[in-house]
Amino acid sequence: MDQWAIYIDIEGFSATYAQSTQPLVSLGALMDAIHTIGSRCYPETPHRLFAHQLGDGFVIVGEFGWPDLEQPTTVAIGLLRTVLHAGGVAKAAISKGQLADIVGCYPRRIQELYSQSYGGAFPMGGGLMTVLPVMGTALINSFKLLYSPQTPSGSLLVVPKSEASRLPVGVPFIENGELCILDWLHASYSELTDLISRAQLPAAKEDAMVAALYRYIKKNQLSGKWVDNTILYLNLKHCV
Repeated sequence: MDQWAIYIDIEGFSATYAQSTQPLVSLGALMDAIHTIGSRCYPETPHRLFAHQLGDGFVIVGEFGWPDLEQPTTVAIGLLRTVLHAGGVAKAAISKGQLADIVGCYPRRIQELYSQSYGGAFPMGGGLMTVLPVMGTALINSFKLLYSPQTPSGSLLVVPKSEASRLPVGVPFIENGELCILDWLHASYSELTDLISRAQLPAAKEDAMVAALYRYIKKNQLSGKWVDNTILYLNLKHCV
């Protein structure tokens, strides 16, 4: 069974990077939450997480495949809510595939330098080089799903429609073509509550999260489609 994969990144990072520190605050909150969830909630096999930073986002992969998508859905919702609590917003996609260590495919010189650096940065004259040690369809599929022309803009959580039956009960969603777009703001089920508690993530109430989203919308220059999609798929109209 294929591993599950989440690709999550900070919305508006490049557009707002030069204007304020919020993009870095959001990224820092995301980074810290991923580490906290992995350390406190899924520290041991067969539930371990593997996360790799790619610019303003992360790919997060489970150790094994499972019959349901409870673990990745719960992790993704916890992360989206954490970034919102920090003053930003994120977008995520859940897909599946395989992820493998590909360092052995790199040139021998790079393999040796990578090994000597214990997986960190290694010297390149007076500069530095870092390499991503993994690659595979888990990364490719989740990245492509997040950035597909068919995926609506907005602060959304997206899965393929074919995976809808594997979602946890308690996660509302709307079908859009071959996609399911999950209402990560109103989702409520015991595993999510447990993760938020064990990881000590911000346990914001629904009205506080709605207010935070509208503050973000008012503060930033967003396209009408981005705003409309976020309001539609997160069922915010009834909250105004």
